Amino acid sequence: MRILLTGATGYIGSVITEKLQVAGHQLLGLARSDASASTLQARGVEAVRGDLTDLSTLTAAAQNADAVIHAAFDAQDFAGSVQRDTAAIRAIISALQGSGKPLILTSGTALLGDTGSAIFDEHTPIPTFPADADPGLKVLADRFQTEQEVLNAPGMRGIVLRPPNVYGRSNGQSLLNVLKMVGQRLGAVPYLAGTADNQWSFVHVDDLADLFVLAIEQAQGGELFHASGESGLRTGTIAEALGHAIGQAGKTVELDFPDLTEALGMAQLAAYWSSNSQSSAHKARTVLGWTPQHTHMLQEIAQEQAR
Repeated sequence: MRILLTGATGYIGSVITEKLQVAGHQLLGLARSDASASTLQARGVEAVRGDLTDLSTLTAAAQNADAVIHAAFDAQDFAGSVQRDTAAIRAIISALQGSGKPLILTSGTALLGDTGSAIFDEHTPIPTFPADADPGLKVLADRFQTEQEVLNAPGMRGIVLRPPNVYGRSNGQSLLNVLKMVGQRLGAVPYLAGTADNQWSFVHVDDLADLFVLAIEQAQGGELFHASGESGLRTGTIAEALGHAIGQAGKTVELDFPDLTEALGMAQLAAYWSSNSQSSAHKARTVLGWTPQHTHMLQEIAQEQAR
């Protein structure tokens, strides 16, 4: 297939590119600059000059492709990214309707809220947010609405993938990388006081990219898939492992919420790191035959330290 991939030079997108090319697909990627275009071309990707706000270019590129994967996202500007995504996804849906072509939206399990002691699957009810919800919750509600628009779009094959926290390779702009940088600055990896026993799901970026290949090739329209490779990882244990990885002898520090927000630089990220976030990928494993190869994240962090 000839596939339009947004975010093709990003942390996740660059690995998706590799995996799709190995599977024999041709790639087109949006390029916001000459430098991005050169990077794409060097990787064997046809560059399309434009960005997510250039809806006419995006629409034309989607119409000229056999499939679209939307993986672009700026985690540093979560609210702005969701707003841009909404307009871009609607433009792509409009371009693809009636074609039967697949569109994969990359979402995330942050939508699930605090999962407590449960492991959420695709059918677990998630919180609904009132119209007067605070801006942070409103953004999640908007994201959920965009998911529904993709899944219910007629005349095309809309698919949504919800990865949990992603790690691996350079760790990119991942939660782990942020915690490492903050831990190096503080001399200890921080977490909210009283949350050491909170639990998390993670997925390695290579395993996640494999799932994108399976989904674009096999998934039916209207299907939502969680993408966790491993669950049951404790906040305190993760922080301690990262403390070893950055050469701080496993040191961690419990902070109150204002201090954690200051340390991480973002209240939304502090709230997320203070929650539980577990999801089940049983559906992806059984329906698509996805078999994650990286299911021991803490061991991989320790090996990274050894190197």
